[in-house]
Amino acid sequence: MKDECGCAITRKYASEFLMKRMYNRPKGKEIGDVKIDESRWFKLYFDGEKITYRSSECPIVIITLEALCEAFEEKKNLEEFIRSIKGLTINDIVSKTIKEFREIVYEKSSLYS
Repeated sequence: MKDECGCAITRKYASEFLMKRMYNRPKGKEIGDVKIDESRWFKLYFDGEKITYRSSECPIVIITLEALCEAFEEKKNLEEFIRSIKGLTINDIVSKTIKEFREIVYEKSSLYS
């Protein structure tokens, strides 16, 4: 993965996913709108190449979405990639975000081939 200036980026820790947001600039068509609970939400977008998102400012949701978008782009297993993030505890919010992302990307559309 490379940032906007072309530098290689490797994110291993939860804080790196929060600090170095690569997918939070929505591009393309909206493909999903999810309300996780009363204050947490996200929307997914697809531009024909990669998935981007817009979300509430919940750090757990942001970290999870960053990782999910990266895993999709790099064609990695979602759950394995999430579990590999140091400092991220898998809780109900993470699990629901993964479930909703999977349903939108893999089940409701044909984005992943």
